Amino acid sequence: MTNAIPIKSPSLLLRPLESDYFYAVNCAYPNSLRVLNRTQYDILNTIDGQTTTEVLGDQLGISSDVLDGFLGMLTQTDIIRFDERFSKPEKPDSPTSLNFWIHTTNRCNLSCGYCYISTLNTSGGMPEATQQQLLHKLVETVRNRKLKRVKFRLAGGEPLTQFKSWQQFIPQARRILAEEGCALDVSFLTNLTILNDEIVAFSKEQGISYGVSLDGQGSYHDATRSFRSGVGSFDRVDMNLKTLLAHGIPVSTSTVVTNANLAGLPDLTRYLIDLDIPFRYSIVKGEAIDAELLEQHLSASYAIMREAIERGWQFSRRHQFCDLKPSELGFQTCGSGFSGGAIYVDGTVNYCHVHVGDATKQAHSIFDDGLDLVEMIQAVSHYEGPRSKDCQTCQFKSVCTSGCPVYRVDGKDPQCSLYHQFIPLIYELQARERLQLLREYQMI
Repeated sequence: MTNAIPIKSPSLLLRPLESDYFYAVNCAYPNSLRVLNRTQYDILNTIDGQTTTEVLGDQLGISSDVLDGFLGMLTQTDIIRFDERFSKPEKPDSPTSLNFWIHTTNRCNLSCGYCYISTLNTSGGMPEATQQQLLHKLVETVRNRKLKRVKFRLAGGEPLTQFKSWQQFIPQARRILAEEGCALDVSFLTNLTILNDEIVAFSKEQGISYGVSLDGQGSYHDATRSFRSGVGSFDRVDMNLKTLLAHGIPVSTSTVVTNANLAGLPDLTRYLIDLDIPFRYSIVKGEAIDAELLEQHLSASYAIMREAIERGWQFSRRHQFCDLKPSELGFQTCGSGFSGGAIYVDGTVNYCHVHVGDATKQAHSIFDDGLDLVEMIQAVSHYEGPRSKDCQTCQFKSVCTSGCPVYRVDGKDPQCSLYHQFIPLIYELQARERLQLLREYQMI
């Protein structure tokens, strides 16, 4: 590569970690994060898109063999190239798996004032006939598309009020799909105020996971997520979380950060790290939030995570911020409209679960003939259209993908400036986790 000219990715992030260590990541290429020593950093930092490798080697006093080996390693994830054909996440021709949000019921045993479900408590659960039609459509789609995996996220309302109904359906669906060579994954998206021995035993037997809504620790949770009597639900949720963990049942939590609970984020972070479960922090959509306080309490929470990394906590496996997936990247924020959609209690197929029960949104029904489920979810209302000019040229466009398309403002996520601050920090914490492992295994 004597006369070759290396070019750095326009999505390259190159930052310091410690005095002798740095990190580099191509924000448009999955799993490209690398921890660099001083010499490696100097090589990458010196690349200017004009100087040949021979001259670089002379300038840095590095042999051609060593330099070529290092640069060759960087080309594997497009951190550099010797042309300008840098790759980016592209939409596949067709999905290889499907992911459905199933609105199992409009009933809920809590009275959360911010609930977005417009049809809350207007009707009960999904009728058996609708479940069976869903299974029929699934088999048809799996067979036609040769799909190998389907995931159900059973939500509501409160899906565990409908446990008996899904207790019968899940094993049946799993068995029938297995005959087609397709695996079925199931999770309950729940407030976790309902749990008993029967539910636990069934969950273990069927390999069901749990996604739990958690607004904070103690009073922060109780202030917004109370029973209809007005009694808070945190103590019940805390007890049930620990029950699931004691039985080895996979569980994660999701917190929507609002003005009402953002001050409790640091304590919640410590609580979730101690439980050692995956957790996601999302910023509330559709309402104002105090930007200064949000930055303050998020920064404090990430400082706590950094301390936990030094004790061996697995940051990259345990935390997600909003819809950002820095290691995976994507061509759009989620699978809605491509490999995923939402199915309402009456069998209506929506683009997204925020549209369930909204008759003004374009939709199909699982009772419609002539279309399989993929055709239905790709035919309903789409929002993945033009994005802002800022987004199109942004270094982080493959990380945030302009945010949820339903809530974009002028073609971008309302939290754009916050992402620009915290995406590099998230990569830094991933790099610190990597550096910790390298030291633990005495590789540096």
